[in-house]
Order: sequence, then structure tokens, then C-alpha cells
Amino acid sequence: MKNIKVSVLIYVLNDATHIEKCIQSVRMQTLQEIEILIIDGGSTDGTLDMIKKFAQMDGRIRVIPCSSGVGLQFNTGLREAKGKYIGICESDDYLLPHMYEEQYKIVKKYQLDFLKANVNRFCEADGKEIYFPFTLSNVDSMYHTVINAKHDRRLLKLGVNGFWSGLYRRDFLLDNKIFMNETKGAAYQDIAFTFLTAIKAERVMLLKKSFYCYRMDNPNSSVNSPQKLRMLIEEYALLKKRLKEDGLFEEYKEIYLAWKINGHLWFYDNLSVERRKDYIEIMYEDICGELSSEKYQEKELQPKEKCTLEQIKISKEAFKNYIDESDMIIAQMKKSMEQIDGTKEVIIFGSGNLGRLVALYLEETGRKVAAYIDNAEDLWGKTERYIPILQPRLAVNKYPHAWFVIANMAHFQEMKEQLMDLSVNEKRILICNHYDVFLKHILIKAWKEKYAND
Repeated sequence: MKNIKVSVLIYVLNDATHIEKCIQSVRMQTLQEIEILIIDGGSTDGTLDMIKKFAQMDGRIRVIPCSSGVGLQFNTGLREAKGKYIGICESDDYLLPHMYEEQYKIVKKYQLDFLKANVNRFCEADGKEIYFPFTLSNVDSMYHTVINAKHDRRLLKLGVNGFWSGLYRRDFLLDNKIFMNETKGAAYQDIAFTFLTAIKAERVMLLKKSFYCYRMDNPNSSVNSPQKLRMLIEEYALLKKRLKEDGLFEEYKEIYLAWKINGHLWFYDNLSVERRKDYIEIMYEDICGELSSEKYQEKELQPKEKCTLEQIKISKEAFKNYIDESDMIIAQMKKSMEQIDGTKEVIIFGSGNLGRLVALYLEETGRKVAAYIDNAEDLWGKTERYIPILQPRLAVNKYPHAWFVIANMAHFQEMKEQLMDLSVNEKRILICNHYDVFLKHILIKAWKEKYAND
């Protein structure tokens, strides 16, 4: 095919359950000038047979055999691609039909190095789906404008969110030698890739609209296999090596440290109880080693990352106690949500990603949100999914007997003090301060229980 606008890379290994929906969503894109490169890592569960059947049906599909490993499979596809832009669809996810048509128009118009869009996270049961919208940034000014990532570090500070949700200019990746690390397995190879794209791109745009549907309920994506306990460390070691080779480590090392600590905490939160004890030791030794090997000013750390580092500096025992206390707070978060009955209004303090999850949870469990409140003045008077966003003092006066749920990961203590200063009874203030835990262990669990009872 001539004039290929987008090469879509699908890397897969033994995913017969989801691969058909994935491929069909790419085939049905309204942008027709695409090629679909399916890089198979040696599937033995029938996936390969399904892929070959699709290739016979659609001449745009090329099946590329490869050794297993997400990094190697991605890099193989990137080198084989003929399109000007690269799209990515993981085998258990799917795309909305207009994704590449709309995004290609934008990357071409603004001559972008890459584009990212917000994401629809979802889980599924017997064809029934529930979506959890995820925004890359809560700062409106970051959307729909060309960002020079070399000079605007806000993009880098977003972290590893949805690297597959947009398009990358192929020559930008190749010219800057941006590939995924070819470590074994399928975990964390997107970290270095995301970091490098965010410091080398000169023309980037974020879109508010969501096109990519990211699956949250695939048991095969578990982080709990023993060999994965050190893969995060290996990926950051490779990222540091690359930054030093490029002479960029000193410039970006503070953000690198923030990413690494946050990555460790995210990994820990997603581990099973059985694996957590072992990982605390690994996390402690790795961060101590990082601090002893480099001089950091720690100026890019968020509150949770700062607290973690402070406890590590005191002692291993202090760090373990801090983690245990954090686990207790999370357990309390689960219990506190059960206190809310349907007889009083609920006000959510925070209208960002976590606040929207809390609203969705309450909706799914038969309770109604009267309003959001937020300290961002530019949001007052707006709505989020038909729920008004109010000034805190106004909401407290209007709903004096409501439950107030604080949905914020960084500033929840200050927000609690703010509500108490407005005369809200402490007993009516609940705190939700962990996005991933709330999503995976409260919201999705409640939805599945509700579905099972229907």
C-alpha cells in the first residue's frame, strides 16, 4: 500500500481471549490509509491462527514473528513500519473508530513529534463494560496547544500515563534512537520510552478527547510474578544509563528520582499481600543505593514521595512502619466509604481523576453526589458529568449536613483542615487519597459485585 499515514503496532503473546476485539477495532478505523503490524512473540494458545485469518481477510495486516518481550516486539515493529506516524494498541485493549482519523489530522496540521490523548479505562464482564475516564492533566492550558517538551517540563512531570493513547512521528523516534528496552517479559518497558520522548520532543500536543480503551481487568497483567519484582529497578537503571550517555542526567535527575520513587510506591500498591514483605526490602535497598550513588536536591518530589524518602533516611524500621501505617490508612479508606448512606447529600472535594472515580463509585452503589467542590476558581460554575463544581464555602453553607469526601492524593490533610475551618464536623469528613487502590480495590470490586447480583 502506498501513502501509509499510520502504522499501528500490536504486540501480542498468547492473548486469544482479547486479540480479536483488538484487531477489529484497528481494522474498523475510519482512517483507511493504515498498515497493521501484528508482532507475535511465539503464541501457542491459538492467537497466531486467529491473527493469520485476519491477515487473509485484510491486506493491510502484516504478521511479524518475533522472540517474546514487549520491548523487542515493539522495536521490531517500529523498524518494519512504513507509515509516517506510529500508533500502538496493546492486545487486550481496543480503539474507538475515529481515533487515528482525528489524531492524524492534528499531528499533520501542527507537525507534531507526538500526540497523546486522555484515556478510557474499563473492565468487562460477559460483554458488559464500565468506563473510568482518565485525564492526563487537570491543567486546561496543557491541552490543545503545541508544547515544546525540551523547555516545558510539565509534560515530563505527568509521569507514565497512556504512552499508547496517541501517535508518534516515526522519524522523530528513529532520529533520536528512542526504542523500548529489550528486557525479557512485558513490564515497565514504557518507562524509559516515555521519559525520553518527553525530553527530546519539540512539538507535542495533548487532547482532552478519549479514544483509547485500556483494560483494567486482565489477570495476565499481574505484577505478582517473582521475576517481575526487580524489573522496575532494571528499567530505571537502563534509563539512567541512557540519560548519562546522552549527557542529560544532571539536567533531569531530580525528575528521574521522583519518577523512580513514585514507580516503587505504585508497584508496591499493586502487589499481593504475600509479595509486599519481600518488596519492601527490595525497595528500601534500591532507593538507599540511589541516594548514595548521586547527589539529589529532592526538589521535584511530591508530598508522598518526600515522606517516603524521609523515612528511608531514618532507618529501615522507620520505613517499614511508615508503609504499614499507609496500608492501614488505605484499609480505613475502604471502611469509611461504607459509612455513607443514602439519607444525606455527598460533596466531593476534588474534581480531578480521583474525584470522578469516587462519584462513579457512589453512583454505582446507589448514592448520589450533590456537588463537587474545588479550590481552583476557574472551575467554579462548571459541571463534571452534570454535577456542579462549587466554591467550598458556598457548598458548606448550602449542604450543612452532607458527607464530605476528600478525593486528593497530595493535599488531603490541608483540605481536611480547610473543611474543619469552615465548621464541617470531622466525623462527616472522609478521605480517599489513593487513585489506584480506590479504582482496583473499591470501585471495580463494587461494580463486579453489583453485576454478579443482577
